[in-house]
Amino acid sequence: MRTGTPEDLDFLWEMLYEASGHSDLSDPAISLYLESWGRAGDAAVVALDPDDGRKIGAAWYRLMSSRKPGYGFVDASTPELAIGVVPDARGRGVGGALLPVLMDVARSRGFGALSLSVRQENEAAVRLYGRNGFVRVSEIGLDKPSWVMKADLSDEEPLGLVSYLKLKVLDGRMAVCRLSPDFEVPGWASAAGFFSVTRTADELSVVCPEGDVPDGVRSEGGWCVLQLEGPFEFSEVGVLASVVAPLAEAGVSIFALSTYDTDYVLVKEEGLDLAVSALRGRGHEVL
Repeated sequence: MRTGTPEDLDFLWEMLYEASGHSDLSDPAISLYLESWGRAGDAAVVALDPDDGRKIGAAWYRLMSSRKPGYGFVDASTPELAIGVVPDARGRGVGGALLPVLMDVARSRGFGALSLSVRQENEAAVRLYGRNGFVRVSEIGLDKPSWVMKADLSDEEPLGLVSYLKLKVLDGRMAVCRLSPDFEVPGWASAAGFFSVTRTADELSVVCPEGDVPDGVRSEGGWCVLQLEGPFEFSEVGVLASVVAPLAEAGVSIFALSTYDTDYVLVKEEGLDLAVSALRGRGHEVL
């Protein structure tokens, strides 16, 4: 990672092409992000491949005006940022590494905030920005709905939580069961579409529909399932915490499960409405 220089301008244009979804760079609404680069308030950082030193991504910001605003414009004193990554380096955390560095640059130069725009369908990017303190301030676009997001740079400690997640309440009521650690996995435990079986040295734990549990099995029923809409990269941090934290503040007890792609949070039926309200109050969407 290094600070951008005037010699990086051609690469910044390449990254603008990637960041804009391969838009026409001659479009004034796109070119304003780099035209006449080097004016007061412009700054960039460039990511380098650790193996061969080639440029693999860039992040930059600049001040916009109300006469020529960017898509993420909030006011004339708040720079708007953009991030681009070369196609063969995506999924390697390049954008996540560039963002906090650029935020530190803006903070060191006296800016109190940064803004951006991001497509709502790009949920991975929305989560990335949320983990770095960006919050949604408005919604723009009809054909391609986007969020305008803003981060307050006066707080130097990153929030570490995701400001927007989408969750879905699954049908049915679950039971959490405990069997002996040497017990063979029973057929009823895996008969439904949603179930979980975990064996440890101390127990065999089963989560399944409460109606499938035979009499005499130690269990607790009445659990509702909230599914986080993933998938999530293993490198993403704060995902489950972003759901658990508001539920804990609301006094809602939970039982959590994680899979390769996503997380599931179980809450008791009597606490479901309170849980949904707490999550929506934190900006999450619950279907």
